Amino acid sequence: MQRQKARTTLTLNNLIMYSDLLEEISKAIGARLLIRFSYNHEEHVVEPHLVGQDMQKQDCLCAWRKSKIAADSAKECWRCYHLSEIKDLEVLEQRFSSKRPGYDPYDSTMSRIYYRV
Repeated sequence: MQRQKARTTLTLNNLIMYSDLLEEISKAIGARLLIRFSYNHEEHVVEPHLVGQDMQKQDCLCAWRKSKIAADSAKECWRCYHLSEIKDLEVLEQRFSSKRPGYDPYDSTMSRIYYRV
């Protein structure tokens, strides 16, 4: 019985952390603030544009990935990140001002949109 209670607490803690992540991403989208996080053991700095649920029912972030080096703009592109894989999210003070080319606020790859630019 004790083991099951610990498992339930862990699940509740994960749910709270996940809810906080979703809230922070939504705030960053609303304020048009860059975010930094770890994804697949690699640091990403992105302009978050849309957060929602894809067709496979996974929550994800659609964002414009910024290049780490200003001269290497070829690495800047649209990416979709599964929220379950995002670690160490940090909302930065730097703002982005405009929507990127190719942004679709009604993204057809999403079954549900929670928040968007």
